[in-house]
Amino acid sequence: MFRNKRIIGFFLFFIFSIITFQSCLYDFYRKEFVSEKDKNEEALLLAFLGLLPNPNQKLFGFIPGTSRNLANSQFVSVDWFPKANAKKIIFVHGWNPAERDSDPITNDEKKIQNIKNTFSNGLIHYQEGRDSAKSEFDLYVYTYRTSNSILVNGRQFYATLRASFVDTDSVYIVAHSMGGLVTRVALAKETGDLPFIRLVVTLASPQYGSPFATNNFLGSNPFVNELGNYLVNTQGGQELAYTNQGNLQPALNGATNLVLDALNDSYLKSGFNSKFISFAGVLSSCSVGETFYYNTGCTLLSNAGFTQSDGIVPVNSARIGNLSNKQINVTDCDHSMMAFQTINVDDTKSRNLFSQVITEIRNHP
Repeated sequence: MFRNKRIIGFFLFFIFSIITFQSCLYDFYRKEFVSEKDKNEEALLLAFLGLLPNPNQKLFGFIPGTSRNLANSQFVSVDWFPKANAKKIIFVHGWNPAERDSDPITNDEKKIQNIKNTFSNGLIHYQEGRDSAKSEFDLYVYTYRTSNSILVNGRQFYATLRASFVDTDSVYIVAHSMGGLVTRVALAKETGDLPFIRLVVTLASPQYGSPFATNNFLGSNPFVNELGNYLVNTQGGQELAYTNQGNLQPALNGATNLVLDALNDSYLKSGFNSKFISFAGVLSSCSVGETFYYNTGCTLLSNAGFTQSDGIVPVNSARIGNLSNKQINVTDCDHSMMAFQTINVDDTKSRNLFSQVITEIRNHP
């Protein structure tokens, strides 16, 4: 009897050792031979199937501090962020030109840096009590891997929102650039129902796309090619391409974007454009932007017939062809400035835009 137990014990130990060894071999194989792109695609597939959350996206709650040097500890996972009865605002950033699908899965430090890169001024305005926003609203920030498809990112955003809030909440989304498209996918009728979303404010979102993500526009200009290659070499970037379909759209030879066409058609049929207020940056001349890139982009767009833009997004694209609930032009703000990101945080353009956005949210039922 005792001998049989020893044999069974040895046999179980032998099987366990084999499994452990194979597991170690598998981990070694993945570490040494499986590319980061394959790991990301595997994670995306599991997330798409609903088997695990997308590790490259996350919703944080923002805790106001006292220093303008925002600390990572001020960004708290939504799972641990204290829920209150206050209304809620979510900032959603736009496209990150440095991201690729082949990059390692982003840790929290990188996720938070993505948010700061777009919205640090806006977070400081909130923290310092501008327009009493801090006393009336809780602030959240959402980040995602911008090189992924907006369809994948939008569905993941929907799942995160659905899991984080209840139908009696009042949630307002402020989305810059690509973030507006991700939000539109999340709120589309085909994705699911989010009755707690009261309003979406888009800031310079290319809702009919941008010529700078469009192959036919790139031509032989070195500047255009440099900027365009960042975009069209990723799935998310390709889906920012300009489309000739849309209300009041100026035509660009050969421009098509089936993803945006289907999304915008869905909104026309559902009437969901009424949930959106669209802010568009309009440079009065191609020298008033804060960076060389946007001023040069403004000139290139103007030469191609897009005489009103923020240096990246033509005004009609940002305004959804005047189909949103309300459209607001912001004078002399380039594409980054449309996310409150001026070089000087105290610049009146940044502060005034923040005030306008809070006012629109506050005045919306």
